[in-house]
Amino acid sequence: MTGKILDEILTDDNLSWGRNLENNKQKFLVELNSEIIEELIKSRNELDKIDENELPILKNNILKIRKEKLLDGVGLFIIDGVCLKNFSINEKKSIFILISKILGELLIQNIKQEKIVVIKNLGKSMKTGGRYHETKEGGSHHTDSPQLKNVPDWLGLFCVHNAKKGGTNLFLSAYAIHNIIFKERKDLLNLLYEKFHFDKRGEFKDGESPTVFEPIFEYKEGRLRFRYLRNYIDAGHDIQNQPLSKSQKEVLDFLDNLMHDENIILRYDLKPGDIVFSDNHRILHGRTTFEDYDDEKLKRLMLGTWVKDRMS
Repeated sequence: MTGKILDEILTDDNLSWGRNLENNKQKFLVELNSEIIEELIKSRNELDKIDENELPILKNNILKIRKEKLLDGVGLFIIDGVCLKNFSINEKKSIFILISKILGELLIQNIKQEKIVVIKNLGKSMKTGGRYHETKEGGSHHTDSPQLKNVPDWLGLFCVHNAKKGGTNLFLSAYAIHNIIFKERKDLLNLLYEKFHFDKRGEFKDGESPTVFEPIFEYKEGRLRFRYLRNYIDAGHDIQNQPLSKSQKEVLDFLDNLMHDENIILRYDLKPGDIVFSDNHRILHGRTTFEDYDDEKLKRLMLGTWVKDRMS
């Protein structure tokens, strides 16, 4: 193990929260005001081509939200899609991309070099190498791209269609998880600061390692960082022929069980048009298993972006 450990319980409710956040929606739910909507309407015919700097009212507002919600707040914000009700789906998609660009640089998400990824059930399974966003599976609370050396700072999610049943979005604070482990099983905490192999899911170039070797918890510059997706760890250690030790399995099992404690989970049913951004270093996300409509046009559909913070 290298580096520092967060050796205390943090009670700041902007860092450590759970289900109680459902009663404090003002901490994460935002609307774009009429001035912003008017600016967007004036540019609606070129939203897919316009530069984000040409929308100063939107830009200044989003940068304010970045500071208040992502940096100094609970680590996520949700734009209520109701405020965008007069825009078409394609216009809303363009607004989502513009907000992503205001927050920073859009990153490539896969070997296809895509920066905007479709999140849809493609009939795949994580057990057979599929990526989470290609399945209908629930659980597996995680941060995005734990298999990359440098993970994105912000995650963007735009809801196009809901599922027929299920698919509720779930959010968890890494600080809340760390606090509970510190309190209940401090003897295991050091293990989570040690490095684990994360499977790259076949997305690597010739000569590169098929896994990345990184810790689950890090404490840097006064901020806790977390990366996790259990399936990727199990597969990574299998690929490297380095079986998890008994103590490593114990701490990962404890972590998995803990992440299903309803008291530390914020549940939120996204509506079509809703837009979410979260801090990928301290906010885990997941969903409940879902059932799709038979009609292809109605199937659950989200769009996702990975963003490198504009200030990093």
